Amino acid sequence: MIKRAILFGGKAIVSVLDTTDTINSAINIHGFSQPVAVAMGKALTITAFMSGNFKGRGNKLTIIIDGNGKGGKMVLCGDFGARVRGYIENPKACEGEDVSVSEIVGKDGALNVIKDFGLKEPYNGLSQLVNGNIDEDFAYYFTTSEQLPSAVALGVKMQEGKCVKAGGIIVQPMPNCSEEEIFILNDIVSNFTNVGDLLTKMSAQEIVDFYFGHFEISRLPDIEEAYECTCSRERIEGMLITLGKEEAMQIVKAQGNIEVGCEFCNKKYVFTKEDVERLFDGN
Repeated sequence: MIKRAILFGGKAIVSVLDTTDTINSAINIHGFSQPVAVAMGKALTITAFMSGNFKGRGNKLTIIIDGNGKGGKMVLCGDFGARVRGYIENPKACEGEDVSVSEIVGKDGALNVIKDFGLKEPYNGLSQLVNGNIDEDFAYYFTTSEQLPSAVALGVKMQEGKCVKAGGIIVQPMPNCSEEEIFILNDIVSNFTNVGDLLTKMSAQEIVDFYFGHFEISRLPDIEEAYECTCSRERIEGMLITLGKEEAMQIVKAQGNIEVGCEFCNKKYVFTKEDVERLFDGN
């Protein structure tokens, strides 16, 4: 769940996310090692936050984080309503090891944010990784690429391979926010050193009320985020059609059939020779 509120009569926005169920869905699908689950949990949480702010139902988000870390490249996607999904090149990286998020993500690289609003050209934002911890990396991205200085605190608490609690707290001052108000917000955000632990003690709504409820506050509608893949057999059929019948049949001849896997949900789609013939005869 994403809880949001406007502070100081419209001068800042706070968002508190509890993404525990979403992260456990991702762990169940991909079988992440515990270090990877923490890193991907943080990345999926910030993806839910960003796609949760979309206004149009067709809006789409893609985030690519490539820091040359032990986990390899991370790809996250989000749709309107905070429907998210993602994968990492090495989901089992550092199994059984006690390593930091920055070791999984890496520090030598960049994060690329692509927002498709259905216009002629999508928005493309790029920023260097600060330290590979994801929190600071996205705080820097928001400040430099979107000119929206932000405090970002993310956390994932794991126990025996399962996510106990995951979420984030993001505070974004608007341009009309005074230096005094920004100082107050920064002082509050300094308390959020371990969001996973905090969420085991307080709900997202309780965090909003306890830390920000004494300001002039107005609540925004909640958003119920979820891990959701958009793949389908119909979409894969569309991809095969772009190959052309001759090339598709050559693959069938060489391999016996065509098998296409979805990296976001690990689902496999198999097309036999008869399937391919029927597909092209119908088109």
